[in-house]
Formats: sequence, structure tokens, C-alpha cells
Amino acid sequence: MKAEIIAIGTELLMGYVVNTNASYISQSLLDIGIGTYYQQVVGDNDERIIEALALAASRSDLIILSGGIGPTRDDRTKLVLAEFLEEELSYDADQLKKVEMHYKKNNRIITEGDYQQALTISDSQTFFNEVGLASGLGYSRLSQNTLKSQHFIVLPGPPFEMKHMMENFAKPFIENQREDYEQIESLYINFYGLGEARVAQAIDDLIVSQTNPTLAIYAKPRLTTVRITASASNKLQAAELNQQAADKIIARLSEFYIGAGEHLSFEASVLGLLKEKKQTLSVAESLTGGMVMEELTAVSGASEVLKGGFVTYQNELKINLLGVNAATIDQYTVVSAEVAMEMAEQCLRKCHTDYALSLTGVAGPNPLEGHPAGRVFIALATKQKATQVIKLELVDKPRDIVREISKHEALNLLRLNAL
Repeated sequence: MKAEIIAIGTELLMGYVVNTNASYISQSLLDIGIGTYYQQVVGDNDERIIEALALAASRSDLIILSGGIGPTRDDRTKLVLAEFLEEELSYDADQLKKVEMHYKKNNRIITEGDYQQALTISDSQTFFNEVGLASGLGYSRLSQNTLKSQHFIVLPGPPFEMKHMMENFAKPFIENQREDYEQIESLYINFYGLGEARVAQAIDDLIVSQTNPTLAIYAKPRLTTVRITASASNKLQAAELNQQAADKIIARLSEFYIGAGEHLSFEASVLGLLKEKKQTLSVAESLTGGMVMEELTAVSGASEVLKGGFVTYQNELKINLLGVNAATIDQYTVVSAEVAMEMAEQCLRKCHTDYALSLTGVAGPNPLEGHPAGRVFIALATKQKATQVIKLELVDKPRDIVREISKHEALNLLRLNAL
């Protein structure tokens, strides 16, 4: 089933409102195995909405319109859709009652525009708006192009109302109307420590020969995700095709693989690894100012692994709270492998954990004690082996990026040792 989204609203075209609805609708459709092939954005103009509908009807099986169903004169979506479908409009009794009660309760005079929020198309299924006033709808007909069923859905523009109606009314409507359309499933596999170009090079032959499933690569700093998308007659077959492709890719990049999942975080991956091994962690942070612990504790169940740690931004606390030797700082400066080692070892001793991480360095933008911005030392202490230290030279990178990469490199050092 090919889906198309038409977002309606002049404010979207002018940039006053960001079109987040289309993103949410697309992801919701993927949840039930339907791919979005096209998106359009049109203003509150009858002629252009008709043009958008005509184009969508010529190529898509499922057409979802969002916005333009409120009480103002420029809210024209239902009226124009009814004209396009050559259907009549009528008032939905339940939605009309809710509109009237709302205005009565608030001692406001109801206008003709307010009533139009309860309009629905004849022979459609009305979607009662439980969290707003404007009803949506679902309508099906035989497509003139494919001779298969074609479906139109109308949703509100306000994101909260749209999401509620999408989940509680639109999705069930779509599922009930499905025929023998293929279903789409996606699998996301994640790699750390190599960039988009290296991933693309490693799987170039798979990309060139791709038919079903298809592959797409997404990149963040030091983190790369490969999306594998297959279509099949049912979800199980599509998932099997995805897993076969994933196994091939992971085999080539196994040392960088951190797990599967569209929203898998590096923090969740590392915590999961330590949880499996029943190992604990503590952290001593300087330049990251608690960022590592903050993002670890954002993961549900982090308390099973992370005991706690120290944020020692200034030298005084590194010495008095953490126990770093003042002479070490005087001799080597705070931005050094020696200080990073002592921070990690003292953290391990005080917190009684299996592992202790430490981070010290210069986030920038200015140098510190003769060290350039972007120089970072990360240490990992454990009772089983000698303390390890890595040095990063993240020159010419913004302060936030230096901190973000430092956090990820610290967790990667831990991951590699915990494998």
C-alpha cells in the first residue's frame, strides 16, 4: 500500500509552523507496515488543494490530509475533499453535540464557522475528536487508476489532536480496509566508531544490488545507523528478509556493532552489556560536567549498573573530594594522562565498582594551561588490569561537539573492555 501525506496550511509554507505532523504520520504508518511514498504541503487554497488531491489520487492508495478542519474561513479541507470526491457533507451528531456543549459551557456565541468542525463526508467513517472539536474521517472508494480500493483520511492540524486521532481512529480504520497489499518492515542496526563513508564502502556491493530489502545509511558523530527495509505479504516474511540482510552487514562490521533499534542509544547499549555481565560502573567527570552520568541515568534500569560518581570541574575538588594528588596536577597539569589515571583509580577505590571512567580536558573555545581546545584524556580503571588512557585531539570542533564525542569515546572504551 502506497501512502501519501498532504499537509494543509499556509503557515507551513511560510515557515511559521514546522511540519512535524508528516513525520509522525509516516512513522505511525511504518508501525503497521505501510510506507509513505510522497508528501505534499499546500496552502489554504481550494484550487491548490484540488490539484494536490488529483496528483495523490493518481499514484497513491492511502491519502492522509492533515490540517484545515477548524472553525475559520480558511479551514477548507473537508469542503474541498467532498467536492473532489463528489460527495455530500453533513453534520456528525456526536461531534455537533460536543461543539455546542463546549460553547455553551464557556458562555460563547456559536458561529457558522464553529459548526463546520462537526462536518463529515457522506458514506465515510467519522473520527470523533475526543480531545478537540473538529472531527476527522476515513473514506474509501475504488481507484479509477488501479481498480483497487483507495482510502482518504482527514486528521486535525494541532499535533496533540492529530496524534490522538491517528492512534485511536485512523490506524484501526486502515487496518480494517487493508486488502492484499504488501507490508513493509524496517530494521535499524547501529555501529560506533566509523563514519558513513566507511560503512558505505563496506557494504557497497549490497547497496548496488539492492532490490528487496533496500538499505539507507544515517550518520551522527561517530555513530552510524543502517536502515534495512523489506516488503512482503506479511510482517514475518519482511522481518526475515531484513534479518538476513542485517546478518551479512553485521558480519562485515562486527567489531563496531552496538545493537539494533531505531532509537537505540549508545548509553543503553553499554548499560545493557554491563547488566548482562552483572558489572558496575562509576564515573569521574571534569570537562563533561556530569554529562556522562546524566545520559546514562536517562536510560531505564541504569541503577543496576551505575553506582554514581564525581563531577570535579575545578582542581580543588579533584584534590579534596576525589583524592587526586596535588603534585600530579602541578607536575603534569590537569589536562594529562596522569591526572585522568588518578581520577579513574580514585573513583574506582571510593565507589567500589567493577569499572571507573574519568574524563579531563579542554572543551574550549579557549586553550587551558598550554593545552589547545579539544585535547581530552579519558581513563578506564578496573581491578583486573592496568588503567587504560586514551588521548583525543578534537581540534577545530565546537565546545558541545567536543563534549559529546568525549562522552561517546569514554563509553566506547568501556564497551570494548567489557565485551
